[in-house]
Amino acid sequence: MKPVKAGKKLVAIYVRKSRLKDADALEIDRQLELLTDYVEANNMEYEVFSEEGSSEDWDGRPELQRMLMELKRNIYDGVLVTDQDRLTRDRTDFGMFVRFMKSEGLLLFTLNKTYNFMNDDDIFTSGIQSEMDNHFMRMTKRKLRRGRIQAIKKGVYFGIAPYGYTKDDSKHLLPHPEESKVVETIYDMYVNQGYNQTEIVEQLRLRGITTRAGQPFSVRGLSLILTNVAYRGVVHYELEGEDVINVEEAHPALIDADTYNKAQKLKEKHRKVPQASQRGVYTLSRLLVCPKCNQTLSFCMKYGNRKGRNKLDKDSRDLYVLNCHASKGHKAKQESKDKPRCKNNGIKASRVQEAILEELRQHLSELDAVIEAIVAGDNSFLSKVAQEQQELTLQYNKLDVQKKRVQDGFKAGIYEQEEATEEIKKIREQQQSITELLESLEGADAKSEVDKHKKAKVKIEQLLSMDVEENPTKVNKLLHDVIDKVYYWKELNDVGGEKPFEIKVEYK
Repeated sequence: MKPVKAGKKLVAIYVRKSRLKDADALEIDRQLELLTDYVEANNMEYEVFSEEGSSEDWDGRPELQRMLMELKRNIYDGVLVTDQDRLTRDRTDFGMFVRFMKSEGLLLFTLNKTYNFMNDDDIFTSGIQSEMDNHFMRMTKRKLRRGRIQAIKKGVYFGIAPYGYTKDDSKHLLPHPEESKVVETIYDMYVNQGYNQTEIVEQLRLRGITTRAGQPFSVRGLSLILTNVAYRGVVHYELEGEDVINVEEAHPALIDADTYNKAQKLKEKHRKVPQASQRGVYTLSRLLVCPKCNQTLSFCMKYGNRKGRNKLDKDSRDLYVLNCHASKGHKAKQESKDKPRCKNNGIKASRVQEAILEELRQHLSELDAVIEAIVAGDNSFLSKVAQEQQELTLQYNKLDVQKKRVQDGFKAGIYEQEEATEEIKKIREQQQSITELLESLEGADAKSEVDKHKKAKVKIEQLLSMDVEENPTKVNKLLHDVIDKVYYWKELNDVGGEKPFEIKVEYK
């Protein structure tokens, strides 16, 4: 900040270039030129606050917010702008600005007039100007909207060109020479070769094909490609308060209508399977947890050898448990990208599965011993019940804290509304499960404890008698009936040979 000489006024110069296309609006450089001439002519000192391409919303203007904070320091005499509308065209926002300036005892200087908001006449005059600016903003937005609609109807594509396309000078889409071939390959694998989206992502990774940003394709990104009608040569827009706009043959199609429609039918077919019924596709789904970072581990199919990978032979793939980082969702990966990764390694799922089944066989004989002890009068289980109640209560309280974080994240813009709603729904489901467990533990006695162990024994016996490979969903359900979680840890990877791992089963 420049030092203020005695007797000179200090003003905050605010310049802004609006996103609204106003032919009469001054560029920032021209605004600064006029305003610095003004301060020199009026023997003022100044500090500049410059806003490029700002929105009409005050929250979207960091320089304005910084200026308002500076004005509270009681060292400024006022604010200098070329016109009142540089501050805002919204009459509500301007009313708030007037109240702020009045409370701080500040003047508003424009090139044509100085406003003293302690003066009722100046408040009245500025109010009329604000109403005119507000009217101008509404008219400008309507013109822009009409212009956009007319351009869309002529096939103009607004926004970034979808993967597979580029744009010409008139903003129409044109096929990208390399990316367009990738889009065709994706649709061919999905519609004609029978690959699901996860498998297509894996195939693209193996072939070294990346997104425009040089990143691996994600299932979400692939889903957007498979549903974007632009690849059929159509420009589609839905504007609030307007009829849906569909422009056929707006640009060269990458995918014919028949292939595109088949892809939509396949996606609809997959979408009809509710999320709850998709769980348990794998025997150990939602069971394995890392004891260090508490991440629930996910699974994926991997090629067991290079020959199978080169031939894209699905039969040569095996199911693997992913490491902690790979098991995270996209948002969780972004949030933890600067943090050290957990050292827990992945493993072939069949190894862990066999270890858990062996643990269940041993647990069967242990259950017999526990039942016999309770029948004989051992009541030590009551202290275990009390401990379990305490642990469940702590889990419930932690979920409350987690729910609060999601709500705060939504307010801070970290989560979209749909994401926040889904996360809170999951947390509430977990809390409901804990509540049911706590209710089941109330009034525990010897008979109910024996009955609980007998039911667990029946389910384990049923599970061990089943063909696990043929009934993964049913086996997974039985495992969840008996087991709360399985802590899994593997310090070393299997490069050069299989390495040992540890599991600890937590029973319900």
